[in-house]
Amino acid sequence: MRRLFGVNFDNLTMQEAINLIEKQIDFNKNKNGKSVLVTPNVDHLVNLSKNTDFYSKYQKASITLVDGAPIYFASKILRKPLKEKVSGADLVPEVLKLAEKRTFKVFIFGSKDGVPELAIKKLQNENNYTFKIGYYSPPFGFDRDLNAIELGVKKINEFSPDILLVSLGSPKGELFIFDNLYRLNVPISMQVGAAIDFLAGTIKRAPLWMQKFGLEWFYRFLQEPKRMFRRYFINDAYFLTLLLKELLKKDDK
Repeated sequence: MRRLFGVNFDNLTMQEAINLIEKQIDFNKNKNGKSVLVTPNVDHLVNLSKNTDFYSKYQKASITLVDGAPIYFASKILRKPLKEKVSGADLVPEVLKLAEKRTFKVFIFGSKDGVPELAIKKLQNENNYTFKIGYYSPPFGFDRDLNAIELGVKKINEFSPDILLVSLGSPKGELFIFDNLYRLNVPISMQVGAAIDFLAGTIKRAPLWMQKFGLEWFYRFLQEPKRMFRRYFINDAYFLTLLLKELLKKDDK
């Protein structure tokens, strides 16, 4: 465990994370428990520092993995090194391998109409996956409509998945999970950002060299400059302030 920027990160490699996910699914299926996995990136940390409701709910996560390369590099500077960057985009394919191995049922909630179907079709064609996988893309603005939220929860529970992959963007995805956790009958739920779009091929992921040097965010910006400018160059610039505050803190491992 590493406490950075007010968040308790599980200091795990990808394989350790998959092993923990498998154990929690098995435990929760037997004990009727529920786990939530989050993957904080820079944007999350900035929003957590400004939104107390988001922060209080985020602390209830069962597994917290480092998504953003800047956070991973910052952990070295702060002498609280994290073993590995385990982003949602990298984690989801490994989770799906686990689902195939253990015949876990998976449900995708979110993404634009047609994207989950395309992702599932590609997964089944390219990997010969046979585990059961369902999906539902709620209408835009559903989170402000109690009936629409109720329908979403109903569709998830009717499928009765072992793993729920929520692709709504942050903080909408995390808040949907935490606000409805008491009635979601799912062993583990995780907000996975654009991972489903990457699988479907509707959004291209940065080349490996850009991922390695922490430039994946810049590649996303080049793809959608109008939509991403405010996030990366205005909102996320506050991360430098958070880093300075962290450097000035007394050491607390």
